[in-house]
Amino acid sequence: MRSTPGNYVLILHLPKERSLKVGKLGEIELPPGHYLYCGSAQSGLGPRLARHMRADKALHWHVDHLTSVAEPLGALLFTGGKEGECQLSQTLAASSLVEAAVPGFGCSDCHCLTHLYRVRDEAPLSVVLDMLRSLGR
Repeated sequence: MRSTPGNYVLILHLPKERSLKVGKLGEIELPPGHYLYCGSAQSGLGPRLARHMRADKALHWHVDHLTSVAEPLGALLFTGGKEGECQLSQTLAASSLVEAAVPGFGCSDCHCLTHLYRVRDEAPLSVVLDMLRSLGR
């Protein structure tokens, strides 16, 4: 997996409301809950996910600001090229189980509304993850 390219959905838990300053997005407010971030690692999933799991890192990407305060629970991995992260994001955007968390988050290099979604309070995380896992079949 270290050098295997692909796409992923990072699963994060934010235990309490947080206000974060995120680059050009400015100050953002995030309510507590489970968050899903769609990303791509064309140079290798291993190093990218290891970075996301560390709290102590330089804040370079939008998601770094979130992973420095949220608890990473894991990730779902998918094969495919860079366009796969947008396909994952579009799948989540079409689901009634999640809501777009922050417009422009993690998608400065594409035309998606966001790559960060919050699981709705009434939606079981397991159901959302099962829906995403079914995409890999």
